[in-house]
Amino acid sequence: MKKNIIIIVFVLFSIASTFAQSNFKNGYIITNSNDTVSGLIDFRTDVVNSHICKFKQHESDPEKEYLPGEIAGYRFMNEGKYYVSKTVEIEKVEKKVFLEFLLQGILNLYYFPEGNGYYFFEGKDGQMVSTTKNSDIITDKNTLKEDNRYKGVLSYVFREYIPLSVESAKAQFDRKTMIEYTKKYHDKMCDSGAKCIIFENDYKKKFTKFDFTAYSGFEMNILKQNYNSEVYNSTSLSPLIGCEMDISSPRFFKSLSLILDVNCSRISGAFDYSSTQSYSQYSYNGIKSSFSGGLKYTYDKGKIRPCIEIGLSYCHLFSLKSSLKQAVLNYDNSIVTVITQNDILPLKSYAGIRGGVGIDYKLREYQFITARIMYYNIGNLGDKINTFELKLGYKFKL
Repeated sequence: MKKNIIIIVFVLFSIASTFAQSNFKNGYIITNSNDTVSGLIDFRTDVVNSHICKFKQHESDPEKEYLPGEIAGYRFMNEGKYYVSKTVEIEKVEKKVFLEFLLQGILNLYYFPEGNGYYFFEGKDGQMVSTTKNSDIITDKNTLKEDNRYKGVLSYVFREYIPLSVESAKAQFDRKTMIEYTKKYHDKMCDSGAKCIIFENDYKKKFTKFDFTAYSGFEMNILKQNYNSEVYNSTSLSPLIGCEMDISSPRFFKSLSLILDVNCSRISGAFDYSSTQSYSQYSYNGIKSSFSGGLKYTYDKGKIRPCIEIGLSYCHLFSLKSSLKQAVLNYDNSIVTVITQNDILPLKSYAGIRGGVGIDYKLREYQFITARIMYYNIGNLGDKINTFELKLGYKFKL
């Protein structure tokens, strides 16, 4: 089973890598002649965005790829991201890249995501001062050695405003701190009173996407139960209700998501068995609750969007009741009937795999009608439950 799960997950990632590598958002490019062209830009990770810009004017147009220097820059309208083409020096090697423009003011502040990150401060003369931070290390004496050289660079950059130059000794190496310090420097040093422009916003809220689905449907359970060294099958059909949460990161894999699913139904069944001395009728019923997690790939274009998913599932049965009616042949050929309640019960917990296919029908942005056909194969100590589900739901984004 483990091998099959690994294979399926690998296939899902392969599909995602082939078909789900775009996440176009509204934006515009800036040509080298300083003209702006509105359209759609692929909103990817910081690393990808710093090396390439994929652009198209309309949804149906083929995409164009622009490298640093081929355009002056590009900007996303709603994601708070602005990139400009610059030639910088990284580890004594000149590179032409797209720097993320964080703040425009007396000093312009840029970011480049290599290693632990580089921050670039650009003065009015166009000269760049960069700083980075090496990873902290544990010395032979089991002490933590931090790389604080960036604090010296900040002290130099803000040298014309002494209080901030001194305060930089306490600076953290992160975007928030760099933006706050550069803004503070601008506010103190700008004679005209003009406000600096901060391009960076809280884009992390858009980094992870959460979708929720409330659904209902029907479930068929086939319980294979060991009793008296024999395996007996019982089948039941029950209504089903549940909810699912999809967690995705469109900048990495737009079509691949992590799913968490909880649902509840009833389970029941009955079977007969006999021997030379007795005849028995057995029945049971209870409530079945399932908790599942896994991966889902959804084709993210058009109104009808097929999907496939695979994952692991845990099932728990509770409020179980059973009845065993036995007709036993005595030595004098008389028949004695014995009825026992809750003496023999199905196992309460099962674990295994699940998979399914379905479609999402788009109603409007972030709202879908969903349909799924699911299969579960779960077991415990030789007992197994094979489950088939038919679900209809409503998917939305909070």
